[in-house]
Amino acid sequence: MANVRSRELGAYLRARRDRLSPEDVGLPGGGGRRRVKGLRREEVAVLANVGCTWYTWLEQGRDVQPSLEVLLGIADALRLSRDERRHLLLLGGHPGTERVPAYERVDGLVQGLLDQLAPCPAVVLTPWFGSVAYNAPFRFMIDDLESIPETDRNCAYLNFTHPDWIAGHADHEQECAAIVAALRAGQGESVTDPAWKPLLARLRADSPLFARLWGQADVVTDSQKAKRVLSRHVGRLALRPITMLLQENPHIRVVVYQPDDHITRERLEELTRRITAGHIDGPAKVRRLRR
Repeated sequence: MANVRSRELGAYLRARRDRLSPEDVGLPGGGGRRRVKGLRREEVAVLANVGCTWYTWLEQGRDVQPSLEVLLGIADALRLSRDERRHLLLLGGHPGTERVPAYERVDGLVQGLLDQLAPCPAVVLTPWFGSVAYNAPFRFMIDDLESIPETDRNCAYLNFTHPDWIAGHADHEQECAAIVAALRAGQGESVTDPAWKPLLARLRADSPLFARLWGQADVVTDSQKAKRVLSRHVGRLALRPITMLLQENPHIRVVVYQPDDHITRERLEELTRRITAGHIDGPAKVRRLRR
């Protein structure tokens, strides 16, 4: 007898199939009257690249244990949203393995939150350390992030390859080890995302240090150790990162760098004042401070 999960999966597939028409998925309508309310099972099977009989068993609630790849294909065929896709994978026995959407931007509310966190540097990161959004103190925390080509603004890549970012961390190899451990953890949560392969290949090719650390296979989900940074604008900073997850996509995280001592707080406030006054606006107007 099929278990509850399988029966619920079958019912969900039938309900979603009934909501689609051939035109919704790019198929000809065929004209005349159709005997089914939405798509036919055969049509979904073709779109998902699975056997019709096997797909029928899924809708009938048989305990056939679909693979992740099969469920992702069905989710694509049924044009499921992110939340609908997550629900389908949970019903199919694959919790936490949904395909992570590529977040190229965040909405105004999140950006507003980042801006209000000043003078603390704050950034929104993908599991592969892509900087989706950030506030002005983070932009100038080391140097001007926006003076770097956009394709290189991955924070992991910068820490391993960019001279200013390498020089900007007092404990560079320790910082890199923490980044690699966090990358490992992030990859486990979103291993099917296509962003991983080119990033890891590039890091291996451009950084022997990364290749060595990655081979150690350490995994850490969140490190709150103090971080020592040398800013071109206000000197040395002692920061303690705090990580928060966004509810709309728990794979995306907000990292806020809080001052670990009163001197750092004063320097972050000074950095924010200079940015607000327009005294820092890219590398051409930066003067190096030594404190």
